[in-house]
Amino acid sequence: MARLIRIAMAMTFLVILAGSVVRMTGSGMGCPDWPKCFGLLIPPTDESEVTWKMGESYDEGRMVIEQDILWVAQELVVAEDFGQERVEGKWMPYDRHDYAIFNPVHTWVEFVNRLLGALTGIPALLLFLFAVRRGIRKRQWAPFAWALVHLVCLAFVAWLGKKVVDGNLIPFSITMHMMGAIAILISLIGMMRAVGEPTAAPRLKRTLLWIATSVALAQVVMGTQVREQIDLLHQSGVLRSDWIVSLPEWWKIHRTGSWAVVLTQFLWMWPLRFSKGSVRRAVMMSLGLIGLQFLSGILFVWIEMPAALQPVHLLLAIGLVTVNTWSLFFLKGELESE
Repeated sequence: MARLIRIAMAMTFLVILAGSVVRMTGSGMGCPDWPKCFGLLIPPTDESEVTWKMGESYDEGRMVIEQDILWVAQELVVAEDFGQERVEGKWMPYDRHDYAIFNPVHTWVEFVNRLLGALTGIPALLLFLFAVRRGIRKRQWAPFAWALVHLVCLAFVAWLGKKVVDGNLIPFSITMHMMGAIAILISLIGMMRAVGEPTAAPRLKRTLLWIATSVALAQVVMGTQVREQIDLLHQSGVLRSDWIVSLPEWWKIHRTGSWAVVLTQFLWMWPLRFSKGSVRRAVMMSLGLIGLQFLSGILFVWIEMPAALQPVHLLLAIGLVTVNTWSLFFLKGELESE
């Protein structure tokens, strides 16, 4: 079961990476509908597949772009006269949003993101079944509770993904989507703890670890909001070189908050600097993630927010929150008053 949890966690990180690539490439609306893509199970690869053509047969639900509008077939249509077919109600404009562009790269980037997301459901279902069996056989229901939370989080993220597409990438929904992904990781860590044993860390300051985790999580939320502002600037035609100066003043809270992350992380790690085993690994991983995250943040400002660095910056931030959460679940220690 522990191995399957690790697989589920690795797949979740892949989905987060894929989602970040979607944002980096602007592919979020590459598939304008959900869960299909232009009404197809396998996305189109050529514009001719989403352009109305005389003599073509279109199944119900198929989408075409005509007159810069996205249309949906209301029944099986054998194309003869688009105007007449529209009058007869065989084609209706898609009313969830007004996005009507086909870009094959964007379409397939978004499709891969969705495919990875769907595949995460496989280990989630297996974990749920194993947790039920464990509960029946060993009367250990804590893994079942976390497996259930995991499934609920997955369902919520899938539902929210649909709402994001339907709403043409509503900004706050995107932030909620990311928080849902973090909740999935937390549920997996909780499941791992439920089937494992804690590690002794007598010098652990749990209060400081709680604070450090909360600050790191707040930085992720704020960073997502900054990213959404960048998207708005990009859509408005602002040059990449002007993004930093064009951001609202509150983005500096995120910039300054990086120092708060460094400080709070060092406060909980410092007493454990001479620890061994899994405690030391957690400390060293946190230290490495902090250093790389800080460096990536500096590079953002120095070299005008390169697109390729955005997924790296996000994964490092999520990785830090994950390691902190693992430490909260697995490191067992008492508060000391020295």
